[in-house]
Amino acid sequence: MRVELEKRLFIGIPAGREIQAILFDIQSSIIRHNSRQIRWIPSKNIHITLSFLGNVHLDNIPKLTKALEDVLDLAHLRISIEKTGVFPSPNFPKILWLGVGRGKQKMMALHEQIDEEVAPFKAGRKKYGFISHITIGRVARSYGNIDFLPFLEYVYSPIELDINSVALYESQLSPNGAVYKVLTKFPLN
Repeated sequence: MRVELEKRLFIGIPAGREIQAILFDIQSSIIRHNSRQIRWIPSKNIHITLSFLGNVHLDNIPKLTKALEDVLDLAHLRISIEKTGVFPSPNFPKILWLGVGRGKQKMMALHEQIDEEVAPFKAGRKKYGFISHITIGRVARSYGNIDFLPFLEYVYSPIELDINSVALYESQLSPNGAVYKVLTKFPLN
């Protein structure tokens, strides 16, 4: 039996329940001919990532939790989800996402505050630019014949989200995709 000494962790905000009402319509905008080329994220896994830590040694998780408790003495936030997009570019899409409209600056500030506090636990992870978003799908390698324009032009009424907590997640990789488990929730004031 193999003993795990590390957990793959990230810090995020659950959002699946709040956006579930529009997911089917958004997915339908491009799913008709491409159902096998896009792996849609199950609503129970949908979240806004604030900081991806990668593998963290089990001994460091209590220290990480304490650091997050200390920094997350913040007021709750209200944001809106109101656009669609792809990463890294429309010509080479790998990730389909919904973006934060109102509250984007507050999300950036929250990300920076958390990222600074958890930097010692990231062990050499390269820092990327932060764009506050919700990943809803991943494109398979054979993406060449998918028309993403209907997705990118999809219009929907902004979805208001009250952010009342932040969670420390464990991400377990499996052949069917990642499985996320909330390890600790940190309420916001």
